[in-house]
Amino acid sequence: MKAQTVKDYLAVHTWVGILCGLVLFVAFYAGAFSMLEAEITRWTQPPAPASSAVSDDGDALAAAFLAAHPDAKGRVRLRWPGADNAQPALAHMERGKDPVWWQLGSDGQLRRMASMPREDDTSGNFVDYLHRKGGLPIPLEVAEPVIGLVSLVYALALVSGVVVLLPSLVKDLFYLRLGANLKRMWLDVHNLLGVASLPFHLAIALSAAVFGLHDFVYLAQDKFIYQDGLRATVARDSVPPPKVARADWLPPSEIKRRVVEQAPHFRPAGMDYVMLPAGPVALVGGSDERHFQRASRYGLAFVHLGTGQIYDRSYLPGDSGHASTALLSSLFALHFGSFGGDPVRLLYLLLGLSGALLFYTGNLLWIETRTKRMRHPQAGLGMERPRHVRVVSALTLGVCLGCAAALPATLALAHWLAPVLDAPLGGLDAVHQGAYYAIFSACIAWAIWRGTDRAARGLLWFTAACNALVPLAVLLSLSPDGTLLGAVCALLTLFFAWLAWRQRCVKSPENGDRW
Repeated sequence: MKAQTVKDYLAVHTWVGILCGLVLFVAFYAGAFSMLEAEITRWTQPPAPASSAVSDDGDALAAAFLAAHPDAKGRVRLRWPGADNAQPALAHMERGKDPVWWQLGSDGQLRRMASMPREDDTSGNFVDYLHRKGGLPIPLEVAEPVIGLVSLVYALALVSGVVVLLPSLVKDLFYLRLGANLKRMWLDVHNLLGVASLPFHLAIALSAAVFGLHDFVYLAQDKFIYQDGLRATVARDSVPPPKVARADWLPPSEIKRRVVEQAPHFRPAGMDYVMLPAGPVALVGGSDERHFQRASRYGLAFVHLGTGQIYDRSYLPGDSGHASTALLSSLFALHFGSFGGDPVRLLYLLLGLSGALLFYTGNLLWIETRTKRMRHPQAGLGMERPRHVRVVSALTLGVCLGCAAALPATLALAHWLAPVLDAPLGGLDAVHQGAYYAIFSACIAWAIWRGTDRAARGLLWFTAACNALVPLAVLLSLSPDGTLLGAVCALLTLFFAWLAWRQRCVKSPENGDRW
């Protein structure tokens, strides 16, 4: 390969990484924590205990609601009791309106719930949204296309990085030179992380691009590919829902039982009645982690309301028919790690953290490359950096450590404050937004004001302390729900404390004390 070709790919790889690295660091770091989304939610917001004033009969709840609202439009969702809710609840969801949640009283009367069950605005959902937005403080519908574009550029960085590494791949890949040469050390770590996890990063980059830009892709298909439009084509190729008279509908519990008979490993969690003009469609949502799943954590079975027969298995885990549906299910599952159970979740957690480290080391390489080292007769080795390098250096330190500190700190704060907030969901979301971005912004401001070298050690100790709050809260709560989260944050506490301990003060006549 020509030297100029490698040089050109190196330039592409470097500048793409610098432009997107900090956003991707937050996306990967929060994405690693999102593997514990359900555990985080249960730890910060324990489910309400069962009440004797509320009926445990989900069939009666659905029947009472449908009798009281025979012309209901939109979607009616019944949630069966599970790990996150002790008793059945039903939501009526219409486009453009907030969901209205109902339960059935022990007296047989419908009761509108004062607060919604945990579904969207939860601590786990905050972590997931932080991941999906890359930490950008903008609405999700604006952030997702931005992240989609960043993911495309990120895929370009992966390809160009492999091209750059090819000439020295065999010789240098597993050769870690952990010495005084910081640039060589970070290069070895960066290359090893990048090559070892390349399939994972390619899957994440391509799937994230699809998720972020799918609206634009669908719009282009609708205009330029399908003669009758995308919606009409999908409707024509879909299995038509059977029409069943309301009097012949099976109760939800019987439908659940028959679905389990047809798919023994599928674990139903809820049932949706989708009220379409042509007639209602019944969906049973659940999980089967032995296979790829259509959504982030669940699959769907389209069910005949009169017989309980699964008439469309396109979104049922392990049974998708069309190649396009199987491809989409694969993209979802490979991105979210929603297959293989806990071992795969733990693997994705480690890969997410190592991915964040990959972007951090990439920025450090750029900074070290542009740092001019000078020998001073009295003070030893000093440094000189141009202003733009000092700015990137401070932003790298502030953003990366700010995210690593703010995320566990806001989770610990949510765990302590959730029981005493008057509005558990709205109030808790405000706590998350306020605490995270306050700590995050403070770390960036401190790094810029003090400079990277002087701010590094203090920010590392601060990050270690913020992570230590989570295992401390887990120990004090004596709850098994936060055990894994506490263990992860305990290891991160030791990691950041070790980095802080390794810092050494070096005198420099131009830079003062360098940490």
